[in-house]
Amino acid sequence: MRDAAVCLPNRLGADLSHGTAVALLVRTVAPEAALDLYAIGSADGPDRHAIGAALRKVAASEATVLCMSLGVPVSLANVELNMLDPSLLAVAARPRQCPIPSGCLCEAITALGDRAVFAAVGNDAGSLFCPAMSQAVYAIGFQLERRIADPERGESAWATEPSGYGQSAAVVDYTLMQPEGVLGSSFATPLVAGAAALQNDPAAIESMQQACHLGAVADNLLADYRSKVADPVELAQALELYNKALLTFPHQADLQAGAHWCIGCALYGGTLFVNAGLAHLEAKDFASAERLLRIARQITPRSADAAANLATCLMLRAETIPDEAGASLLREAVAAFDQAIALRPNYRGYDQARAHAATMLASRNAR
Repeated sequence: MRDAAVCLPNRLGADLSHGTAVALLVRTVAPEAALDLYAIGSADGPDRHAIGAALRKVAASEATVLCMSLGVPVSLANVELNMLDPSLLAVAARPRQCPIPSGCLCEAITALGDRAVFAAVGNDAGSLFCPAMSQAVYAIGFQLERRIADPERGESAWATEPSGYGQSAAVVDYTLMQPEGVLGSSFATPLVAGAAALQNDPAAIESMQQACHLGAVADNLLADYRSKVADPVELAQALELYNKALLTFPHQADLQAGAHWCIGCALYGGTLFVNAGLAHLEAKDFASAERLLRIARQITPRSADAAANLATCLMLRAETIPDEAGASLLREAVAAFDQAIALRPNYRGYDQARAHAATMLASRNAR
């Protein structure tokens, strides 16, 4: 592997497959990053003493980002959680003290200083990996999504726990949407760490994390609003949280100008801008919805959700705009629906909405 140094050699008989896959995922996201590799495995799995030795070497290195797709599972039963920032409404929690009596990895993390540490939370609902429970790390999990499609109201999606891989949402800083057939916090962690390695401004990651927390609470409110009897108070609360999240999110001026893309915005901002746009669509604020959904298309061009929701927004706007201006919006809406269908070819939820937009366009053209 180019620009990769083995800083802690492998032990005889240890399985390298997991760590190799993690390193390759970091390299996939950040191909120009120099990697320091620390072999911490043994014939029986990760060795806690080797992990400690690796962390001591990291503390003396020039590395700025650390990816830890490993840990010691600790039951959260009877563990008192401590909110990291009570002023934020939506924040991850951590145990006040790691309950591992000896060999705690969280203590070694604190010696790493200002490095950005991304640690997998594990895949069990009732436990959390040490050191992901440390207040000095970003705890990374994973998610799937539930989707509701409506030809008149657009599509919404929100996080769900994959069957058999439940997690404790309260202790996760960020969950990454998983590709089909690939599940686990060990998969999510190197992708997020790779994105962090590409950020010129480390403070941007902190802002993105806070925005994601606020957006996650707003997503739940929006999901309730759309799946139950529509409650305008619930929608107003969701909009307030989305607006706070968007104010927290970095690179706003460049995003508004259509002049910015980075992997951090794509990973952290895609779902936020899509669902914030959908919330404004529900409130019939088409101008704000279109602005947010165009940003979503800009930073996640391969997101079917962004394409379909923008198409719905343009179609609804066209209903209030006569003549060629409205027809132009409908042409763009049909094209965006076609893009969504191409991005998700086995999903038929867009067909009815696309047909409705095409019928409206044909009617305009016949006048």
